[in-house]
Amino acid sequence: MGIYLSVKAAKQQGIDVQKTLNALLFAFIFGIAGARIYFIIQHSQFFIVKPLEIFTLWKGGFSSFGAIIGSSIGAVFYLKKAKINIWKFADCCAPSIAIGIFFTRIGCFMNGCCFGKLSDLPWSVRFPQGSGPFMFQLYYGKILPTEILSLPVHPVQLYESLVGILLFIVLIYFSKRKKADGQLFLGFLILYSVSRFFIEFYREDFNKNSVGVLSYIQVFSLFIALTGIVGYYLLIRKEKEQINSTGKEI
Repeated sequence: MGIYLSVKAAKQQGIDVQKTLNALLFAFIFGIAGARIYFIIQHSQFFIVKPLEIFTLWKGGFSSFGAIIGSSIGAVFYLKKAKINIWKFADCCAPSIAIGIFFTRIGCFMNGCCFGKLSDLPWSVRFPQGSGPFMFQLYYGKILPTEILSLPVHPVQLYESLVGILLFIVLIYFSKRKKADGQLFLGFLILYSVSRFFIEFYREDFNKNSVGVLSYIQVFSLFIALTGIVGYYLLIRKEKEQINSTGKEI
């Protein structure tokens, strides 16, 4: 879905299809690597004790922020070589990343990873034996081994999945209304980072590192959001300067 949408958007922007596919391939490879590396850094205390677990990719352990960073590095590497406008290409991919969040977080929910904290809300969910929430609650003595279901928790995976589809709709709506290249991608970074910051309050984890009352993810989310806001402001200011210098809207 992501490849189809990105290629379609890139064609509309006059970017060669084969070059688009090449850039997406680089983004995919670097994205997987970035997702894993970021996860390892995020849970460094665990991997210091069990370093061989770094290579057990089949057990999962990837980060969405790491994927975004890694894929961006991979794409930029190729785009600069192919002499393609980086911001224009980034805008073509922004809706694809959003729809990717929608699908992957449904996968997280079905797998039981990236789970939420205890909840008594009507839409809270219980997970079966062997799942992440069950093992977490068993480890901390919140349930007995004889239980067949975990205590009810926030379905934070679905919260983020909902954010993904809403971001996708917003980005598609504004894709033909943007004033400068890069606005869609930076807008996505800002909105996703802010949503992730608040969702993190309801998320549980075995090895959640923190800075005071905030988790590392929340601190990083704030950094990405502020960086995106500054970048967005600079793009708008540059666009206004071009309008003033030419006397007409571009």
